[in-house]
Amino acid sequence: MVLSEDLIVKGFSLQDADENDLEKYIDIKRICHKKYIDNYYGGWIEDIQVIINTDSFHRMLKYSCFKKIQLYNATVGFFAFNELPDKISEISLLLTEPVRQKGIEAFYLRHITTLSKQVNKPIFLYVYKSDPVQELYKQFGFKIYDQSRAHYLLSFNQDNTNDINQSYDSRSYINRILIKG
Repeated sequence: MVLSEDLIVKGFSLQDADENDLEKYIDIKRICHKKYIDNYYGGWIEDIQVIINTDSFHRMLKYSCFKKIQLYNATVGFFAFNELPDKISEISLLLTEPVRQKGIEAFYLRHITTLSKQVNKPIFLYVYKSDPVQELYKQFGFKIYDQSRAHYLLSFNQDNTNDINQSYDSRSYINRILIKG
């Protein structure tokens, strides 16, 4: 994955995330999600969030893609996704405020939607209901197919249909797992 020339000129670069990035990942996760955790889950409790996000970080190290985003060699965000045999999921995009809306979000979404089309796999993700980034996902063709108390569940399919009865939606994915089990 190579950044576009306009992002490189702005000072951005990508590097693989590694074990040394855990503390910065938790800091950026706090910056990006504390307000949602406070709103939907009764508050950011530091000890609990460190445990949850340390576990999440170690899982992401095994994903198909887990990158740190740097601006002039300072880590300003992370993104990740995991390509599985029948879908692309575990979508994560964390950016600090100064670098939001500078083109990284669009670069990332173009990359994963292009990958989805190339490998013929749908993308599934969730976003906090009050997170304005959901509008950007919708601009890239993601559609809400379900919701929880705190999240909208979105999908992107290469044929631009998001009928929840089609074979790749999350409910039938769960059914396929249960039937195989």
